[in-house]
Amino acid sequence: MVRDAESIVLGAVEAALVRAGIRRGASILIGLSGGADSVALTCAILELRERLGLRIAAAHLNHRIRGVESDRDEAFVRAMCARLGVELIVERAEGLDASISSANFEERAREVRRDFLGRVADRVGADYVALGHHRDDQAETVLMRLMRGAGAAGMAAMAEHGPGRLIRPMLSISRAEIRGYLDARATAFVEDSTNSSRDILRNRIRAELLPMLEREYAPGLGGRLVEVAAEMRSLDELVAAIAARELDAMRRRGGALEVSGFSGLNRAVQPVAIRLFLSERRGSLRRISRAHIEAMRQLILEGGPSDSIDLPGGWRAEREYNFFQLIEAGAERKGSGAGAGFSVAIAADGITVVGAAGFKFEASTIAAGDASMPDGLSVAMFDAANIADGPLVARNFMKGDRMHPMGMRGTRKVHDVFVDRKLPRARRERFPVVTVGGEIAWLPGLARADCALVTKATETVLRVEASEIAA
Repeated sequence: MVRDAESIVLGAVEAALVRAGIRRGASILIGLSGGADSVALTCAILELRERLGLRIAAAHLNHRIRGVESDRDEAFVRAMCARLGVELIVERAEGLDASISSANFEERAREVRRDFLGRVADRVGADYVALGHHRDDQAETVLMRLMRGAGAAGMAAMAEHGPGRLIRPMLSISRAEIRGYLDARATAFVEDSTNSSRDILRNRIRAELLPMLEREYAPGLGGRLVEVAAEMRSLDELVAAIAARELDAMRRRGGALEVSGFSGLNRAVQPVAIRLFLSERRGSLRRISRAHIEAMRQLILEGGPSDSIDLPGGWRAEREYNFFQLIEAGAERKGSGAGAGFSVAIAADGITVVGAAGFKFEASTIAAGDASMPDGLSVAMFDAANIADGPLVARNFMKGDRMHPMGMRGTRKVHDVFVDRKLPRARRERFPVVTVGGEIAWLPGLARADCALVTKATETVLRVEASEIAA
């Protein structure tokens, strides 16, 4: 029986490390609290260290919220690592207030712990950060998220590998198997008294709800919840791959998405694409709920030409015509002010890149007889004789700009042209305005002015083609 307990845990941990693709020489940082799970994980990886050629270190964060008990945990971990010869990095947290609501406190504590482990991993050069979550934790997480109305991504719960360098090598092992492993080794650990507090939702699910459901309604429910998580993770990975491909097709310069075809995406793909976009722009999905995702989906599908919604953390989701973007508080002011403008002469032959605008201009000078009418506003033809005194110049848009559109009487505000052509507000400041001798001649792809036009008397034509370049 002793041998069974040890072989179960060691076999499962080794298999998980192999699935994660961990190679010989890899460095693993173990999050070591001193509790049964993290102690078992540390001992198992130590037993596998030589066989797998691993380098190991441990990290312990003293949250300093349980007084003497927190200090007891730190002392236990220090003594354990000294006895086992494991490098240990310890830090004492500052600023955690245990008086705030339990949900907010738990989230804040997770953030502090995540930041701590990331910093230590960077310091010691760890390739992976190993956590002691196990199969029962997974079942509890799935049930808790189901109660909160999670979708497929939430129901996928914890991954054995990821995000980033996180690994959870004991995710296939039960709490009972972990305790059996520690008993077989006669290995000590510490108990966290808050694990028995009924003020914490997870504790109530573990001690009351899940046992009651298994006893009275669904024997073996915990195992089935773990199976559901695995199925949901496979489903979520498939849908995420599809969503990523669709997202790439929607990307436009400046971080906006062109969403005219969004309604044509499968209903399951739409929220996943939004989640991926949010995660890219914000760096995480923290504090983003399913309700936020649905609000953004409705904004894209049914929002007006200039609607927006506020998001946690000072972000705003904005729909402008067929473009959708996420804007951080104060981002509108970035890049404005002195030094934000640009003015670039366009060469008469060859390619001119205007990086500040995200455009390139390809020009060539040809005989009028060889010139053909352009098939769109991304190409402009100029009478070369009428611009002989100076080059074409691409500059930034300025408030008050006016142009004389070809075929119209009088002048028109460039701003009004932008609005009519549904150019997103975020792109206007950096959109290239092409001038001839200071007079606006062309808004690439939007409008051509009645300036330096080709006529029957034209002998030489300057042909210029504009195109956007990748960010």
